[in-house]
Parts: sequence; structure tokens; C-alpha cells
Amino acid sequence: MIRKANINDAKDIVKINMNGWKETYKGIFPQKFLDKLNIDDEISIKKCEDKIQEYAVCEIDNKVVSIIRYGKNKKDFNNNYGEIHALYIDNAYQHQGIGTKLVQFAINELKNNYKSILVSTLVENPANKFYKKIGGTLIGNSDFILENKAYKENLYELKIKESNQL
Repeated sequence: MIRKANINDAKDIVKINMNGWKETYKGIFPQKFLDKLNIDDEISIKKCEDKIQEYAVCEIDNKVVSIIRYGKNKKDFNNNYGEIHALYIDNAYQHQGIGTKLVQFAINELKNNYKSILVSTLVENPANKFYKKIGGTLIGNSDFILENKAYKENLYELKIKESNQL
């Protein structure tokens, strides 16, 4: 079941997000940085609670197994663009169509305010294949800065009209 997140989901959201970082970015980001990520970090949980309206979750058997964060774009594009800021799925639940359903949920939430959705993902991230598969068009690159180092990201556009076909 996909639904808007509520404050009680914050700890699960942080856990899935941080585990996603540890798995996806191993060998890309410094291991020392990844090792410091703590799923019980109260500051991260509080930040999540403060932005809980930007999240949706997928719940299976009363367990949150994936998350998506979406809203206004943070890439300095014009106001016609919303953005998917994060999409993470517990490894045990990947390749079951959950990601596509979460993206469609976010698009449905954003479609009244935006014409397109931006998604950025590191060039080395296997998720690039997913975003192309669901109709994302590569429109450029951007930099993601972590600990004073720039990492290249691919920037995809999902046109809302076309994306409703997911």
C-alpha cells in the first residue's frame, strides 16, 4: 500500500534512506562518511519529521519498505518543475514495481502544480537505468557536493503528461 507518510514513519524513513545510501553509494562516497550514518540519529529523525509532508511510503504487511520524497525543485529550474528528491527501496523488495508505483504517486501529487518532474542521480548509480525505463529524458548534468568534493549527477526530466502512462 502506498500512502502519504505521517510523523510515525519518520524513523523508518531515515532507516531506509540511510541504508539506501550505504548500499548504493558504497565505493562511490568515502566509506568513512557512510560508516557514520546512523539510523537512530535523532537529528535526522527530527529533520524528517519537519518535512514529513514531502514523503510517501510503501507499506507491505505493516512494514515500511520504501520511501519517496518529492516537492518543489531544488535545482534552480523554473517553477514549472517539481522534483523527486529521494527514492529508496529496501533491497528485499526491489524489482517488484514498487519504484514505478511510488514515482506515479509523486507525479499524481505534483501534477496540479508542475508540468515536469526533475530527478537527479549520480552517474555511477544503477538507478539511471530505472529512470530511463520509466520515460526519463536526460537533460543535463549537475554536481552533488559531499564533504567538499563534487560528484557528477545525471539530471532527468519526466514530463507529467507522458509520465501518467507509467
